Amino acid sequence: MTVIPQGRTEPSLTESEKSFRGLLQIKAFRNLWLAQILSQTAHNGIHYVELLMILQLTNSTGHTGLMVLAFTLPAVLFSAIAGIVVDRFPKRRILVGSNVLRIITALSYIVALQFFSGRFLLVWVYSVTFIASAIAQFFAPAEGATIPMLVGRKRLIVANSLFNLTITGSQVLGLLILFPFIIKIGDSWFGSGNGIQVSFALVAIMYAVASWLLAKLPPDPVLSHMSKTAAEDVESALQRSWRELRGGLSFVRNTPSIWVPMLNLSITATVAMILAVIAPKFADVILRVSKEDAIYIFAPAGIGMLGGTFLISRIGHLFSRENLSNGGLVLQGIVLSVLSLISFYWEGSTGMTAATMVLAFGLGLGFAFIGIPAQTMLQERSPHSVRGRVYSVQYLMANVLGIPPMLFVATLADRIGIPPVTMIVGLALLLLAVWTVWWSARHHPVIPQDELAELHETA
Repeated sequence: MTVIPQGRTEPSLTESEKSFRGLLQIKAFRNLWLAQILSQTAHNGIHYVELLMILQLTNSTGHTGLMVLAFTLPAVLFSAIAGIVVDRFPKRRILVGSNVLRIITALSYIVALQFFSGRFLLVWVYSVTFIASAIAQFFAPAEGATIPMLVGRKRLIVANSLFNLTITGSQVLGLLILFPFIIKIGDSWFGSGNGIQVSFALVAIMYAVASWLLAKLPPDPVLSHMSKTAAEDVESALQRSWRELRGGLSFVRNTPSIWVPMLNLSITATVAMILAVIAPKFADVILRVSKEDAIYIFAPAGIGMLGGTFLISRIGHLFSRENLSNGGLVLQGIVLSVLSLISFYWEGSTGMTAATMVLAFGLGLGFAFIGIPAQTMLQERSPHSVRGRVYSVQYLMANVLGIPPMLFVATLADRIGIPPVTMIVGLALLLLAVWTVWWSARHHPVIPQDELAELHETA
């Protein structure tokens, strides 16, 4: 590995290399990006449909909580073994295979709604949701590990900016626009209650088109020798998996320069979960508007994330990755602290609503500035041979850190109030930013030898 001098910026990029248009001229990357749009929109949309289906079947918030747990728990249970699979087998096959399996799970909901009812139907829905979420754990690290193989190191930050933009857009499209509209159209055209089945059919179609695009990706040459080794290996699959999992964890433990991006990505996911949990109550108690209006008041966060994504794609190469990501932590810490302070004085006022919308824009900027550089650092500082396992460890960390706050933060807010909870989160982010600056100064980033060779080829 080669040490990158602290504070060194990236090699100069041409205008084409800094633009999304130039990136999308790479056919393989364009196919991956289009497949991401379809897969992510379907993935977010099906969560909306699942929650609505459970509400219609049970009219119970408790069952809704079980559904949330069903599609979040697999990330904790399967992300580590998913990384092993991603590192051992061709990523193209994993991407295509996982989407094909998700087609089957989407269609199974339609079958269940036609032929089952009562408790058996609920068990089926929870089980299929759990299985579909487990399959998604294999898709995500394979996709993340494929990006640098298609675009090279110099274009990573631009590629990650585009993928981050796509994730944000697909969340808005799937959760707020497309699938709510499809359900209404389905109910209108095919009768009340049939919109959900139409939505599941659309999800299956979107996954099918994405699978066709992914099948056109180039083969993964890095793992050709590993498949042969796996076929000749006489150890049991469980022993191999455990050994390789320990190898992935060992790489992370022995590579201090990768800790900052892993922690920053995990923390930003946790903050997003916390905000999603407290936003409706914040709208109700602090802003004194309906809980349903929370999505509009916090919508500027999405605009801020989009703006930050575009900004980083244009100027991100001028700054070190650590400074960008740590700057995002500081921004979010300040925004949440200010939001907490003004909540004590402007509660229920029009000014409080306006200030919240402005501060939400800052939160979105922070998400972009934390996430894009951190993801780029994670890709740059892990060699191809273990990158899938590194991603899985990161996903595991994000969910281990994120699920407990998601489940308990509402109770904490009931006990001590929303403003104190917001202040605690803001101060924690500021303290984390101080730690990451100190840690980055002590542990200089490194480039694996395979990435260094690629950099020389593309320079």
